[in-house]
Amino acid sequence: MGDEFLLERILNGDEDPKDLPLPLLQSITDDFSEDRKIGHGGFGEVYKGVLHNGIIVAVKRMYVNQHTVDDVSFRREISSLMKINHQNVVRFLGFCSHAYHTSIKEAGSTDVNFVNVRERLLCLEYISNGSLDKHITDELRGLEWETRYEIIIGICEGLRYLHEDKNIVHMDLKPENILLDGTYMVPKITDFGLSRSNKNSHTMGLRFGTRGYLAPEYEHAGKTSFKSDVYSLGAIIFELLSGSRGVPDVNNVLRRWRHRWNNPPTPLQYQQVTRCVEIAVHCRQQEPGCRPSISEIISFLSEPERASEHTDRV
Repeated sequence: MGDEFLLERILNGDEDPKDLPLPLLQSITDDFSEDRKIGHGGFGEVYKGVLHNGIIVAVKRMYVNQHTVDDVSFRREISSLMKINHQNVVRFLGFCSHAYHTSIKEAGSTDVNFVNVRERLLCLEYISNGSLDKHITDELRGLEWETRYEIIIGICEGLRYLHEDKNIVHMDLKPENILLDGTYMVPKITDFGLSRSNKNSHTMGLRFGTRGYLAPEYEHAGKTSFKSDVYSLGAIIFELLSGSRGVPDVNNVLRRWRHRWNNPPTPLQYQQVTRCVEIAVHCRQQEPGCRPSISEIISFLSEPERASEHTDRV
């Protein structure tokens, strides 16, 4: 109960995120039971943690002894998360790194070997509506345009905070790593396992990520920068516009939305859709220097409404 009280104080903002004991995280997840599992990815599984007062948190358990999650990358993720406090980024509550020995018996052998096991876990705020990939559809189904547009704005605001306020390159921006919270589907960026401080552009040897979202300079040469995240953002905007990562024809997109709206688009709707297509096209440029910065993207999105003579033709 004492450890749960500490976690409650962190949730209330009375304490900073802290090293949490493994027994606490085991207890609130029912010892990482299948019933509590709410997601999984390339580096670990996520469980629902339920406190005695009914408050829910998320516990991310890294795969044990997986070579892609070492102490260096785990500390880097914690370092990134410790700095973050923004409504469009998932809130970090604490971590656990616990080593212990266990015995294993090889099949067909009487020998018993002892191995060192390290549990690495993160505790995060629980987000109620799951990840964005579960909500992506074409124009004719699913989320309304206004909701999609607000999600785009929220992702951009979260990315601007990471880039400009915290100097963090996310490096794994994709719909699975954007959670949606509450009635208004507020987007929150999560999963900082590949994130790193931006020290201009640097080169990585071993590379991870998801095809279709990886910037070409990173996928082919390991070069990373803020513009790597901008490339990923372009793919996400295309998906929110039309359900596909491919470059859409703006007139076709508008026709399909007009069918959904059952009316010609208003000047504001027309402006939002066309601007999002333009931005995403620029984000997906092959050369990093040709892509806009996140501030330029937000500035373009927030320009005063421009009436368009094209509205009546779509």
